[in-house]
Amino acid sequence: MVTPLTSPPKSWQRTRGNRLAGRVWLLVIFVCLTTMNYAAGLIAPLFGAVASLYCGTLLIASFWNAVLLLAIGFQHNWARFALAAFLLGFDAVTLLLIPEIMIRHRLLKDEGIQVITLLCSTNALAAAFLLYSIDIRWIARPNDAGNA
Repeated sequence: MVTPLTSPPKSWQRTRGNRLAGRVWLLVIFVCLTTMNYAAGLIAPLFGAVASLYCGTLLIASFWNAVLLLAIGFQHNWARFALAAFLLGFDAVTLLLIPEIMIRHRLLKDEGIQVITLLCSTNALAAAFLLYSIDIRWIARPNDAGNA
């Protein structure tokens, strides 16, 4: 039986998030995204002439990940959607460029593609978690600033 989106929550569903759990999840997302950007930077020498461009892109992505995660922590709900769109857009561009990278850089076949695939899947999972986590939604609500 399909229930409408506006149906009241079941007894096992939470209606409120936990602020501490939300902050811990934001920290976990930050560590995962930063680690994957660093790991992707380790394969940059395999890109040859565009290695510095790739490293710069990863550095800018890490910076904006941190800025938007801090904005979420400071209860700016728009930052959740902005970061999710940024992560999914970064994945789309990366996945569009993988065939070209594979043709130009034959050394990148095994380890490099695995790292790029892990980076894209980490970004996609983080974006989904940012959009659907009750705890993160709860800390991003600006109208509950006084309730901890």
